[in-house]
This record gives sequence, C-alpha cells and structure tokens, in this order.
Amino acid sequence: MKYIYIVLLLLTASSCKKSNTAGPELVERFVKEVKAERYEEIMLPEFDASHIDELMRHASDNQMVAIYPHPSYSSYYGGPVAVGLVMLYTIEAVRLQVEWPSSTVRVFDQQDLSREVPLSEVLPYYKKWWTENKGKSAAELMEADPLDGSGLTWHIYTTGE
Repeated sequence: MKYIYIVLLLLTASSCKKSNTAGPELVERFVKEVKAERYEEIMLPEFDASHIDELMRHASDNQMVAIYPHPSYSSYYGGPVAVGLVMLYTIEAVRLQVEWPSSTVRVFDQQDLSREVPLSEVLPYYKKWWTENKGKSAAELMEADPLDGSGLTWHIYTTGE
C-alpha cells in the first residue's frame, strides 16, 4: 500500500512539473504551426494571461503567412498577414477573454478605414501596454486597451449602420 501512495505522489508531482512548462510549449507549438501555415483551427489554443509574455516574444516577427483562419462569421480576407500581428491578435483575445477579438487579423486607422495598419505601427502600443500592465490580473488587463487613444482599431464586424 505504501508503494501505491509513493507512485501516486510521484505521478502527481510529475504532472505538476509538466503543467508549469506547458505555457511556453503551448505558445511555441502555436507559433510553429502559424509560421508553417498549418494552423487551421478557428479557435485559439487555451491561452490565458500567463501566456502573454511568451506571445510578446514573437510579436515582432515580420514573417508573412498566407494561411490563417478567421471566424466563420467574417467574409473579410485581406491577404497575407505578419506572424507578429497574429500574436497581437492572440494577445487581444487573451486580454478580452474571448475566442477571437475581431473578425480578422487586421488593424485599421479609425480615420481612414481603407488603410490597414502594419505590424511596425501597432507593435509599439502593445509593447508599452505590456510594460505598464505586466503582472496585472485578467480583469485589469481587460480594462487596459493597448490601442486606446491611438486612433487604431482591430477590424470589427459591423452591421453597416
């Protein structure tokens, strides 16, 4: 009986150890699939605020990918997108605690909605936001919009009102 308890204790300890490393591994697997244009899921992996730091490490990646899924309600397809913008899109989903934060992985200028904003223009807002908000609770992150006051917005589905 003593041996069963020891084995159970070891199994429990090893599973805890694995869960501590699952965060970076989950992000790395996601990034690898996105970069190889093999990520086909409409839903994002089960990321939470603890994954943002690792996602931010890949946010400056300028590699363009032609294949990245978008929500089924969106018919918008703007062509290839930077891997870094996919990471910011994912961070936005984590921040808002939603399955997808917008109808596509695109940021637009609110004054000129025909202008897609490049990663190089969006990334500084997220870097500043993360520097100021790292370590805050999920509820606090939800309230702190990285693009607030920037004149930029994620592509949001509208009814044409």
